[in-house]
Amino acid sequence: MIHLDISHLKIKSYSPLKPKLDRISKREFPLFDKYHEDVVALKKVMDRYRRYDNLIVVGNGGSNTSFKAFHQALVPLDSKKRSFILTTMEPDLLNGLKKAFPRRKTLVMPISKSGTTIGLIEAMLAFQGYRMLPVTDPGAGALSVIAKKEGFDMIPHPPVGGRFSGLTSSAFAPAMFFGMDVEAIDRGAREMYRQCNPTVHIEKNPALQLAAALFMLEKKGIDEIFCPIYSSKLSGFSNLIVQLFHESVCKKGRGQTIYCAEAPESQHHTNQRFFGGKRNVAGLFLTVETQEDNSSKVVVPESIRDIKVRDGVLKDISSVPYAKALEYEFRGTFQDAVNNKIPVIHVSLDKVTAFTVGEFIGFWHYVAVYSAWLRDVDAFDQPQVESSKELSFRLRKEHNF
Repeated sequence: MIHLDISHLKIKSYSPLKPKLDRISKREFPLFDKYHEDVVALKKVMDRYRRYDNLIVVGNGGSNTSFKAFHQALVPLDSKKRSFILTTMEPDLLNGLKKAFPRRKTLVMPISKSGTTIGLIEAMLAFQGYRMLPVTDPGAGALSVIAKKEGFDMIPHPPVGGRFSGLTSSAFAPAMFFGMDVEAIDRGAREMYRQCNPTVHIEKNPALQLAAALFMLEKKGIDEIFCPIYSSKLSGFSNLIVQLFHESVCKKGRGQTIYCAEAPESQHHTNQRFFGGKRNVAGLFLTVETQEDNSSKVVVPESIRDIKVRDGVLKDISSVPYAKALEYEFRGTFQDAVNNKIPVIHVSLDKVTAFTVGEFIGFWHYVAVYSAWLRDVDAFDQPQVESSKELSFRLRKEHNF
């Protein structure tokens, strides 16, 4: 379950947004909400690749961000299967990967909805001789043509845009490689879609509440969002959250910059910016309420208990549960922001399971869409991203003249 706390913003009423909210309530459900992946058929395909120990996912942006979020949240650190998400054609990295991931034990999965991402094709070509399993639109794009010509199996990518494709083959195929419960992920996301779709009033719609709060902050000059993530399992969502906001919302001179960071590590660098820099930033804190291990405690040996630290001694931290120590790190920073009158928002997940990870991704899908709709921009295009791709391909062509 997701909990949203915007109480410190002291929003008295959403009435200034009523015309926009009325228009949103009449919107058609986004395609990501309407599309349902055929999980049974996808599982039959992935079962043929069980023998591989390693997976290299080749893809950029939405072709890897959802899988990365799932992997970090749900795959244990001692997993016997290994993965690498390849997002570049950097030659030294390619050579290192080929040494680290033997051909006979490694599946390479290029993922691209359009099948026209040049960097992906270049990186994929470095792994000739490896078993390939592309995920792409089977009816268009160079990747589809390559797969057919080379006789590769191919998994169809639906028409759902990359950054919103977390409940499709784009993320579910690599997730199945690791045995993740994608049915539970899907159920969790569908439950969140039910709570957050356009027909649900803002008072009961957490995604719309968060989007509206951020929109109203932007109107007050808060154009940056600092997002510390107090969970190693949720930190894999950082690139997805950034992508959802930047590609969906930041158009026509509108939208906020969001930067995520692992916490409490971020307290040792970005807290200086957050508290000491320009007052144009709000805090969006992400936490998990319940750890799997809530019993382990700090043990301070008798020999060092009297060593001074800050305004106390080491025995002061003895017997503090590690889960509580992490909570206190968050609470200290959050309360410091409240004391300094910095706008703060808290989003928490009760615990990390396949179902709640699904809820989490479904929540951010709708937050991004509502953030775009409130600013009257198209949530599903990314014109500046496309123009950069065209320019970079032109330079490649000129190289061969």
